[in-house]
Order: sequence, then C-alpha cells, then structure tokens
Amino acid sequence: MMIDLDRPRFEGTLEPIRFYSHATVTGSQFGMCGADWITVGFDEDGSVETLSAERRFGVAGDVYRTTGKWTYEESSEICSSVTSTKHYFPAPDAQAALRIAWYVDAISGAGPFGEQTHGYVCTGLCKEDRGDLAWLKLDNIDSARTIDCPRSNLQLPSCYEVTIGEAEVGPFPKTFRIYGTTYMNKVEVINVTVDVGSTLE
Repeated sequence: MMIDLDRPRFEGTLEPIRFYSHATVTGSQFGMCGADWITVGFDEDGSVETLSAERRFGVAGDVYRTTGKWTYEESSEICSSVTSTKHYFPAPDAQAALRIAWYVDAISGAGPFGEQTHGYVCTGLCKEDRGDLAWLKLDNIDSARTIDCPRSNLQLPSCYEVTIGEAEVGPFPKTFRIYGTTYMNKVEVINVTVDVGSTLE
C-alpha cells in the first residue's frame, strides 16, 4: 500500500512517477522502518516503459534500545505511525541502515555516542574546519554501500561509503567513507574521509 507519490511537475508531461510505500518493521532494528520506492517510467506514447523498486530506510524511534528492551508490537506501532517515507535513505540492508544511522549521529555529535573524536581527511573542494561533515545527514544520502575496513585491532569493524549530492551542481558529489565498529552496540567512529567533487552543470 502506498502512502504518497511524486506527480509530474508539468501537466501533460511523461516524467516518471514515484510511489512511496507505508513504513514497515525491518526486523530486529528497533526504531528503524523500511519502505519501498516504486518508480514508473513512460515511453513517448504514454505506455509504461520501466518499473523499478528500491528499498529505503528511516529512523522513527529510539534506535539505541537494546534487545529485550522492546517488543515487535511496539516497533510495528512506531512504523505504522509514520506519515511520510519520502526522505528515507538507501542502505545495503536493514542492519547496515541502523549502523549508518548510528555513525551519522556520532559524527554530528548527537546520541549517546556523540561525544567522541575521530580522524578526518578531506580531498577536493573541501570547506574549512570539517565543514563538509554538516552535509552528512540521513535524508541527504543518495547512495550507500559496504566497503572493506582497513586492518585494525577493532572487534568486528563495519565500514561504509555514502554519497551525497549526486545530482547537485557545485562542490558535489561528496563521498564519505566511514570507518568504525558497532561491536556489542557500542558505536565507535575511528576515521572519516570525504572526497568533494565539482559539478558544473
């Protein structure tokens, strides 16, 4: 069942139409909800030419609750109350989405693990004083993937690459690589690298 859609900006055009599904429980990730984005494309005659589906994720509750401190019924109620999934973000899977949400919180100084320091390296058209980190928000993410972690003494490291501003003009796209661990639900960001591109048109 769909909760929303993007209509064509101009009447009579054959722009793709995107449908957004209601939020649903992802599994054992309390506070995270999943939704499907369905995009329908048309040919010049107005017939359906393409149909694609993409899984997205969003934060709707306290994502720091540990196992045993919540029920699936409570999680389902939280996701059922979501009124829009238009700003959900991509991730390889629900667990990766949870970890990315934890990392973004920690990097921005929010949540129970926000008061920590981490390494930072920027290449390209970088702002001063780590200014590009301000763009690292869940609803800004255009794509995300798991990457290999460098060798370290961390227990069960998990590392991700997220890209922001893929269709923006200016100092974009911004590609962030986040290295850290969420072992035993303790979030530790070790290093963040960002490469800032340049798009003229």
